[in-house]
Formats: sequence, C-alpha cells, structure tokens
Amino acid sequence: MLGYKPEIDGLRALAVLSVIGFHAFPTIFPGGFVGVDVFFVISGYIITRLLNAEWKANGSIDLSAFYARRVRRIFPMLVVVVACTLVASNLLLQGVGEVEAVGRSAAASLLFVGNLYFQANTGGYFDPVVERLPLLHLWSLGVEEQFYLLWPVLMVLVLRRRPGRLFGIVAACALFSFLLALGLGLFSPNAAFYQMPARFWELAAGGLIALRSWQRPASGRLLSITAIGLLMSAVVLPGALPGGVRVPLAVTAAAMLVYASHANADLGRVGAVLRSGPALFFGLISYSLYLWHWPLLALARAVHPGQAPALTRAMLCAAAVGLAWASFRLVEKPLRHPARTTPNRQLVFAGLLTSLVLAYCSVVFTDAMATGPGTDSPAERISRDFPENRFRCHSTGDEAVTQVPKRGCNSAVDKPVRVAIWGDSYALAWQPFAWALAAQEGGAAISFSRDACPPAIDYDNRKQLLEAQRCKAFNALAISEVEAVDTLILSAAWLAHAGEDDFARQIEQTVARVAPRVRNVLILGPTPYLNESASACLDSPQAEACSVSRQEFDRQAAPSRTFIRSLQAMHANVTYVEPAGFFCDANRCPAIKDGYGLYWDRNHVSSTAVRKFSEGFLAAHSTGPLATPPMN
Repeated sequence: MLGYKPEIDGLRALAVLSVIGFHAFPTIFPGGFVGVDVFFVISGYIITRLLNAEWKANGSIDLSAFYARRVRRIFPMLVVVVACTLVASNLLLQGVGEVEAVGRSAAASLLFVGNLYFQANTGGYFDPVVERLPLLHLWSLGVEEQFYLLWPVLMVLVLRRRPGRLFGIVAACALFSFLLALGLGLFSPNAAFYQMPARFWELAAGGLIALRSWQRPASGRLLSITAIGLLMSAVVLPGALPGGVRVPLAVTAAAMLVYASHANADLGRVGAVLRSGPALFFGLISYSLYLWHWPLLALARAVHPGQAPALTRAMLCAAAVGLAWASFRLVEKPLRHPARTTPNRQLVFAGLLTSLVLAYCSVVFTDAMATGPGTDSPAERISRDFPENRFRCHSTGDEAVTQVPKRGCNSAVDKPVRVAIWGDSYALAWQPFAWALAAQEGGAAISFSRDACPPAIDYDNRKQLLEAQRCKAFNALAISEVEAVDTLILSAAWLAHAGEDDFARQIEQTVARVAPRVRNVLILGPTPYLNESASACLDSPQAEACSVSRQEFDRQAAPSRTFIRSLQAMHANVTYVEPAGFFCDANRCPAIKDGYGLYWDRNHVSSTAVRKFSEGFLAAHSTGPLATPPMN
C-alpha cells in the first residue's frame, strides 16, 4: 500500500484555485490557466507510481482493475456535471446553435475526445468566442483520459520486454513530446494546446519522478520555496508573459514539489501550508470543483452579457465550492469506495456502454433542438448574419494558399470584375458593401479575405510561423489581382493594430502601390468591439451592457482615424469611409439597431447592417462617380 502524501493534495489545491482565478479574475491571475499543467504533472506521477508499485509487488499490472478505478474516479461526476450543464444550457442559452454546440461537446467529452472536438470547433482556447462554451474545460479531461487509456498498456509492454529501460524510454518519449509541442507551437498552436502527444511531456515529468527512488534533496525547504516562486510567477506575472514561458515554469515548479514530496524531503513552511486544512480541503474536492466552476461562469454570461460584476463572479466561485463539497461527499466518496463492488471487467464495460449511450443521447437531444420550434429565433438569425459564401470563399488562417481568388466567388459571373474588397475577416464582413458598389457600377465584385491577414504586403501578422508565411503569400497574390479593378476597398481590424509602427508602414506602402493603378481606393474605418456578442444581447434585460460608449470608442479609434486620413491626404483617389455615424449614436455604440443586429458576433458587422449602410452610402454618391471626400 502506497503511503498518502498530503503535499500532493495541497498542490492540487494550488492548481484548481489557479484555474478558477484565471477564469473568474483574469486580470489578477493572467497565467492561472497553468493550473491545468500542474494537474498533468500530478496525474503522471500518481498513475505511474501506482502502476510501478503494482508491477514491483506482483510482477504484473491488472489493467481491468486500473480502468475500473478510473471509471469510479472520473465517470460519476463527469456524468452529473455534463447532464446538469445540458439542462441549464437548454434553459439559459438563447441560440439553438449554442445549445447544439454544448450537446456535441458533451458527447465528445463523454467519449474521451473533448480536446479534439474543441480543437476542431473553436478558434482557440483563449479566443473570446469560447467564453460561452460551458464544457470547454473538459478538453483537459480528454487529454488525461487518453493518457489513462494508453499509458498502462505501454508500461506493461515495456516492463515485459525491457524492464530496465523503462525510465530511458519514458525520458525519450518526453523529449520527443516536448519537441513536438515546440514544433506544433510554430505551425499549429491549437494542436499544441489540445492534443495529448504534445502534452505528454508534462505527464511524463511526473511519471519519471515516480519511476525512481530519488535521493533526498540537500535543502527541501529551499527547493520548495523556489518551486512556489516559479509557480506564482507563472500564475500572476503580467499578461504580456506568453504561455510558452508560463507552461514550462509551472511544469518545472510542479515537478520540483512532486520530487520533494516523493523523496520525503522537509518542505518547511511550504510543506506546512500544503498540508494545512484549507489546502487539503480544496485538494480533495479539486476534481469536482474543476468540473463545476466553468459551467457556472460560462452560463452566467447568458444572463449577464459582458463581464459579470466581480461580486457575482465571486459568488459563482463560492457556489462552485459548495457544489464540489456536496459532490465529493455524496457522489465521489461513496462511488469510489462502494460497500458492494462490481467485478472490474463488468464495471469497465458498463462505463464504456454508458459513455456511448449518453453521448448518443446528447446528440439526439441537440438534433431535436435544431429541428424543433424556435430554431430560427432572432438571436439565431443574428449569429448567422454573415455573407452566405463565408465558408466557401473566405480563407482561414491555417488554410494553404492555393488559389487567389477562389473560383466561383464573384458577385456576378457574367459581368466584368470592377470592385474588389481586400483584408482580414473584417473584409469578409464588409463584403456586401463591395457587392452593392459593383452592382451600381454595372459590374461584379470579388473578395480577398483571410483571417488575421490585413491588406498589407509583407506584413508579419505575429501568428505562428506557417500562418504568418501564408498570410504574406496570400497578400502577394491578392495585390497582383486587385490592381486590375476600378475600385478597391481595404478593410482591417484597425483597433487591434493601433500603435503598430510596422503595420502602419506596410499599409502605407500598400496604398502607395495600388493608388496609381486603380480609379478609387476606399478605406473602411474602424468599428466598435462590443462587450458581448449581438445575438446574446437581443432579448437580454442587460442589453445595454453589450454596447460601448461613443466616447470610449472614439478614443480607441482616434489613432486609426488619424492614420487613414493621412493616407487620404497623400493620394487624391483615396477615400476614408467613416462608418461610426451609422453604428453609433451620440452616446453609445449599440449591438442592436431597429430590431436587427449590427454584428454577427462581437466585432464583425452583420450583412444586414452592411447592406443598410451601403444604401445610405450609395444614396449620398448617386449623382456620379465615387467622390474622394470622407463620409462623415
């Protein structure tokens, strides 16, 4: 029987509180997400320690017993939280698409592939759009479950054939995983974040400690203080510190503390804190607390658009603690140590069968929602109010550059292309404006749009290496095409690039190149960034919280406006198109206007809004060619 190490539960407490701090108070705990990485180190240590001890004692590992323990440990609370979240989502989320996404993410999580689902269906873990996905946090459970499925089998295979080489093989796999994470970080950050092979090195860090009887450190107190310093640095240092630095810091800190505990070192005051009553309390309920906290915070956004008040978030965290304590007492403990035990193989089979059935039920539930009454609600229509060719003609950031423009993406196939719109995803949103201008001029329009790729030749968009190179290649092809049109429209996420000297310089060079070659260059000015998506604000009693003040928006937009006006002053055929008068009134920049959404999300203007804006613009320029003075 392995001895209980209370410091490990204390470390669990630090991990879960860091994650909750990040989700509830991100400005205070900007790196709290690394608590998940601490959990990975702990899981790798505990699982490897148990399996290695069983092998040493029995000369074998009972895989069915191991998987049965995992079913008892993980599955009951997972089912409870997923079921409660599905019901709450159906009651609170306005868009059927949102409910459908929750149901499908529930199914993926119950099938142990939640991490792969979120990789494929979200822009990224840190993108604002994920803040209303109440099961997003189950990505980490997917990583751990995949580790639990594979790791015991691999250990058995190595121990049977090369038992003396297990440590070296694990170390080699950890090194490969670390290098894989670095490589994917350059070429596919989402894969580096979500996929288990790129996370294996963190789990292996704990596993390597468990495989040896390490010599007690010379100064466990100094080691523990250093580890806590590293961990706190990763959690609380300002947001400019990238995740690529925070994660290794946190993993190193967790490994140091696990090693000190494993070697029975004297951890001094750090050890006393980790073994204290509050630390053990949060450590013991950490699994349930991790499961409960995020659905509460995410679903709160459905009833309170924008960031909830700090007191509300604190109360939700307190509620999560209460639910976690009750879950630990009523669900976790009784089912982990039942009075009557079920044979291991039967329990594993029952767990797998239950996963399949519940996953199927989740999908059936969401499909019923998608085809039932209310599926075409106003909120749902707002969230889909983007150009109909979005998924066919717009390029995502990681998409290979094969054909620019894409075939069949003209506004009219039987007319010459006279208008082009070029830019990032904002150009996609403004596409109906180009279509309207082309129709007035009796020609067709074409769109050149790519995620996070503003219309600036040779601009480094600061994305991972391959995506940045593809953006440059896309723009190089786009500029050769747009020089052949009469009217060129440029659009970009101006507010996101305010203050970037290299961005301004390369936009200036781009305009200098195209202005002599086209009749008109229209530059669409900045639009507001809402506090919450327009669809969430439609029927909310706190709809005003979604909007931003006109004063604040004008302050944010001032540098971009000054820059665009300077471009207009340099070139006689450059027109600055100012959209603020349409999207804002004298005091506010709202999400909803005259019953329709001005945006399909937080920041991309809706097609309905663009068409109505275009009507006013064209009416003001109906007497002749497009004039060069800006539209005020």
